[in-house]
Amino acid sequence: MSALKMTEKPTAGMARPALLSGRWFERFMLLSVVFMPFQYALTLPVGFPLKISEILGVLGIAVFVLGPRKTARRRDLASVAVALLALATLFSALVNFTPDAGGLREVGYERGFATDLLLYTGYALLALSYWSVLRRIDRTKIVRAITLSIWLCGVAVLLQWVSSITGSTDLIRVLGFRTFGVDGSVETLRSGPFLEGQHLGFFAGTAILVALYNRSYAAAVVAGLSILYSQSTTAYAGIAVGLAVIVVIKFSKVAIPLMAVGLVGVLALLFSESLRTTFGRQLAKLGFTEFAPDYQFATTSLNLRNVKTEISFDMSADNPLFGVGPGRYGAYFDQYVSGRQLPWIYSTDQTRPIAENAYAHVAAELGIFALMAFAVLVLFLIWRNRRPASLLLMVAFFVALGVSTQSSWTFLPIWMFFGLLAADDSPSSPQPPGVPVTQA
Repeated sequence: MSALKMTEKPTAGMARPALLSGRWFERFMLLSVVFMPFQYALTLPVGFPLKISEILGVLGIAVFVLGPRKTARRRDLASVAVALLALATLFSALVNFTPDAGGLREVGYERGFATDLLLYTGYALLALSYWSVLRRIDRTKIVRAITLSIWLCGVAVLLQWVSSITGSTDLIRVLGFRTFGVDGSVETLRSGPFLEGQHLGFFAGTAILVALYNRSYAAAVVAGLSILYSQSTTAYAGIAVGLAVIVVIKFSKVAIPLMAVGLVGVLALLFSESLRTTFGRQLAKLGFTEFAPDYQFATTSLNLRNVKTEISFDMSADNPLFGVGPGRYGAYFDQYVSGRQLPWIYSTDQTRPIAENAYAHVAAELGIFALMAFAVLVLFLIWRNRRPASLLLMVAFFVALGVSTQSSWTFLPIWMFFGLLAADDSPSSPQPPGVPVTQA
C-alpha cells in the first residue's frame, strides 16, 4: 500500500482518514510538506532553484484562493503579525526598488538589482501565504506529513553518506545534491538534501520532536541520525533549550525520568570516545574550546555569524523604517564591514553574503517594525502551544532558537513549522500526547 495513502491505527475508538483525503488545497499543501526536505536536491534550475515544495505550495495556495467559499478563521495575533510582515515587505520593496548606484556589491545580483528585489519579494510573500494556508489544515495531518518527510530526508542523507564514503558522487550530482563539503572535499559532506548542514540540522532537530509527538519512534530515530550526520550545533542547542523549558514547567513530572536519561548519557560518554569527541566539538563551536582543544577553528562559524548579525543591525540602524529592501543584504554588505574580521572569500567575487540569522535578516532588509512583528509571531506561537502538549512547546522553543542560525527568514521549512504551531486540531482528533518520558 502506498505510504501516502495508508491510514493510521484507530486511536481512542476513531479511525483517522487517509493523509491525502480532503480538499484539493489540503492535498497539495500536505504533499509540499512531505517533499519539504528537498531544498537543494531535486530542484529545477530556472534562473533560480525551483523546489518541489514551492511548486506544490503555489498550487495549494492557488486552489485555496480560487476554490469554493472558505470558512473564515478567527483572526489572532499571529495572523496580524504575518499581515504586518507582508505590508512591511511591500513597503520596503517600493521604497528600495531603485537603490543608490554607488558602492553596492554586485556579486550574486547578475539579474539586476530591481529584478532580484522582485524575486525576493516574491519569496517573502510566498512564505507568508504558505503559512496562512497551511495553518487551516488539521494539525494531525500536518504532523503525519512531516513524519513522512523525515523518511524521505533519511533516504537522501543515506544516499549522500554512501557517496561520501565511496567517493562516487555521480548519482547525487545528477539528482542535484551538493557534492562537496565545507572544505571542498567529498568527505565533509553533511547537508543531505539541503544546501547546508545547518539547514539539515534545523529540519531534523524540529522533526524529531514532531515524530515523538506523533509517537512515530522509528521516524524519530531517522531524524536523530540525520542530526548526527549534519553535525549541526543548532539542533543540539535547540533540543537542550526545549528540554530545559519542560523541566522548569513540569519539574515534578519529568525530573526523575530526565535524570535517568542524563545518567545513561553520562555513562555513554564515559565509555565512548567518539561520543566524547562529538559532544566536545559541539561545545567548542559554542565557544567552550576547552572541551576540544585540538579542534582547530572551532569558533569560526560562531564568530562569522556574530559579525554578520552586527552588520545586519548596523544596516537596520541606518534604515530603521523600511530596511535596505528584500534581498539587498548582500548588496550593502561591503559598506558595513568596517574593518571587521571576515574570511578571505568575502573580499572576492565568489560569494553573495547572507545574514545567517533570520531575526537580523528581517531587521536589515525590512526594518525594525518588521522585526517586531516577526518577534511577536514567534512569541505568540510559543504562548499558544504552552498547554496542548509539552512536545509542541519544545517545538516552538526549538524553532524560536533555530531561526537565529538560518540563512534567510524566507527559508520555507521555517514557515512549515510555524504553520504546524498555528494549526488547530479538528474536534474529532484524539488528544495529543505529551512528553513520552512522563507517561507511566
